[in-house]
Amino acid sequence: MAASLLAMVCGITAKSKKHEADRPELQRLRAELVSLSEELTSMAREDAMAYDDVVSAAKQRTASAESDAATMFQSALKHAAEVPLKTANACVQVLDLAPKVAALGKKSASSDVQVAVFLAGAGLKGAAANVRINAKDLQDAEFVKSLEDRLRSMERSARKLVGETLGLTA
Repeated sequence: MAASLLAMVCGITAKSKKHEADRPELQRLRAELVSLSEELTSMAREDAMAYDDVVSAAKQRTASAESDAATMFQSALKHAAEVPLKTANACVQVLDLAPKVAALGKKSASSDVQVAVFLAGAGLKGAAANVRINAKDLQDAEFVKSLEDRLRSMERSARKLVGETLGLTA
């Protein structure tokens, strides 16, 4: 939804004669945001499938004492952590485009940019929570540390981008 809102702002602004000089950049941003919106929608479906895989592997692990079942469970958890990590990264990509949209967009659409930033931030927080809940049962400590390091980096970037964008829309 965040990417779609920013794409809408680009589309509305690009139609304005006042912003004619910025039209090529607005169209480029819009195309990138539409692509991110589609990617995020696809990731939501992938996340649901990853969850189903974890549930299935957990049942098999409970039903069987075999090491294959435990390995399958760890593999499903790893995938279930990687999918929302990709979602978190896509949310940061949306946030990275937000200051550009805020700078070029019509001032009358500034509240749409703000809402998009809040939504992308919420998306990042939700994805990070999913990564962390899936990582908590992973036995690969090095992998878990890598996930946490990447999440912290994304969260730092997001805070900076949210502040920058909100400053442009005030």
